[in-house]
Amino acid sequence: MPMPSIKAGDINLEYYVDGDGPPLLMIMGFAGQANSWGQPIVARLAEHFTCVRFSNRGTGASDRPDEPTTIRQMAGDAVALLDVLGVERPHVFGVSMGGMIAQELAINYPQRVNGLVLGCTTAGFTRGPQAGADVAQALAPMPGLSREEQVRKAWPAICAPDFIANRMDFLETMLTVSLAQPTPIETIARQIAAVNQHDAFGRLNQIKAPTLIIHGDIDRLVPYANAPVLHQAIASSELRTLEGAAHMFFWERPDEAADLIIEFLSRVPAQA
Repeated sequence: MPMPSIKAGDINLEYYVDGDGPPLLMIMGFAGQANSWGQPIVARLAEHFTCVRFSNRGTGASDRPDEPTTIRQMAGDAVALLDVLGVERPHVFGVSMGGMIAQELAINYPQRVNGLVLGCTTAGFTRGPQAGADVAQALAPMPGLSREEQVRKAWPAICAPDFIANRMDFLETMLTVSLAQPTPIETIARQIAAVNQHDAFGRLNQIKAPTLIIHGDIDRLVPYANAPVLHQAIASSELRTLEGAAHMFFWERPDEAADLIIEFLSRVPAQA
């Protein structure tokens, strides 16, 4: 079945619109796609917002141009999508690499961001700690492993141990989603380069949008210490810590995370 896509600037992007209410642009992270959020958090947010989620270039059913990319370029893709959908000033929620994209969007297109939510992300690893070598090894492609085996190998690096033990049903569902449209190795390499080049720390004071930072305290991929760096650099931002949650907090604690977002954004004026 063809996936819904739209020409946004010079690229076709896979996108979905769910719910009703103020617009909320949802930006997915490294190697993910529009369907990587998991239905629980999308359904909860869609009760309060018109949620717009999309697959970044190179992922899902979006175009896969054979060229390097940058975080700022992907922020430009997001703005082009807003333009063609006629969405002027949404709230923006980005996780992991998507949180880096959201930072660039808020810095370079401040008039296009109402409230800002940054999840499990970093201003750049020059200011905050990187993942340990064991995490990097768990995520690195290993010759001889199938794509399914690669995904299973990564779970302990991104999910809390109790979540893996108790919610294998959810993980199997998300595995099926990812295998339906696997992210190409070439895209993964380009996204790694883009993430490694990201350094917004010296420009975070340009973010004027009301900002909520959410981070799990046992995140091993983007360690929790990155969250206070963002919090201290973005004026009047709020930091919420999810105890016992890992990098995929939006899988592990969808209702709690959604409630934090809903409560915060309900306090953001329509034209902040």
